[in-house]
Amino acid sequence: MWSTRFQIGLCTDTHFWNTGVCQYGSNGSLQLQPCSELLLATLLSEIEVFKPDLVFHLGDATCGGGYFQMPGADFYAALNCVHQEFSRLSAAAYALPGNHDCPPGGGNWSYFEQLWGLVSGTGVTIDLPMARLVLLNTQGHSREQIEAALPADPVYGWVSDVELLRLEDALATAGGKPVLLFCHQLLRSWAGNHNPWAPHFYGIRNADAVLAIMARYGNVRAVFQGHAHRFDVHRTVVGERCCLFVVTPAVIEYPLGWLNLELTSSEAQLRLHQLPVPELAQLSRESGEGQGWRVGEPNWAELRISLR
Repeated sequence: MWSTRFQIGLCTDTHFWNTGVCQYGSNGSLQLQPCSELLLATLLSEIEVFKPDLVFHLGDATCGGGYFQMPGADFYAALNCVHQEFSRLSAAAYALPGNHDCPPGGGNWSYFEQLWGLVSGTGVTIDLPMARLVLLNTQGHSREQIEAALPADPVYGWVSDVELLRLEDALATAGGKPVLLFCHQLLRSWAGNHNPWAPHFYGIRNADAVLAIMARYGNVRAVFQGHAHRFDVHRTVVGERCCLFVVTPAVIEYPLGWLNLELTSSEAQLRLHQLPVPELAQLSRESGEGQGWRVGEPNWAELRISLR
């Protein structure tokens, strides 16, 4: 029986590889793979304190696909470990695949999807008394798209035709409920000024199809995304309604954060939480050209989102 007040722990981009070495992202940002076991344990311990009703991981659980050159045995061990640790939470945990959740050197996401109980290329819909939650699978690439990207992953997101139909049905049948959408790659560019927007790298290539469905029904109040390793928030009009677009911060690099989303019948309250590992946070924050911008604007750290 769902409560009239509902909490969701929201995280992304753990890039778990406890036997790996430190990796570097855009702007020379330091990713803390050798500390990923500590980061994952700290994350789950912090989330558990809030006793959420659900926990969502928005993708890139580990370091497969292209770029990282992770050994295959490490990849499967890491995916299994992350799934096992999330399954120990008192709350039900759901996950979406990210581009790095396919095998090293590229391929499909079948192992990840089987592990998390997903039908290939699709996500899940969860109904609460106050909202409908739609987890949208953005790794619905065709075999041709996957093969064209080898020996890497496609990086960009793609929502399959089947998943687009599922989204349309979820919005069409939501009744009077507001909808919250969750995905890995981004539907729209971020609001912050750091890093140029590169649709082929950060975006969902057929985002226009998703946004057209959202505009048609006008009931999506917020979209929560991962992939870009930054915390970012902006509001924009989709169709005739205002919608909040949130980029969830990464766990593997600064700000080493996650989001707590508390829902009531009238609003959602969003809070940013940074992991209590100050020395690691400082290492990542000071790396490269400086990564302080990844934490976003101070006024984003606690927000209210109207559901009506």
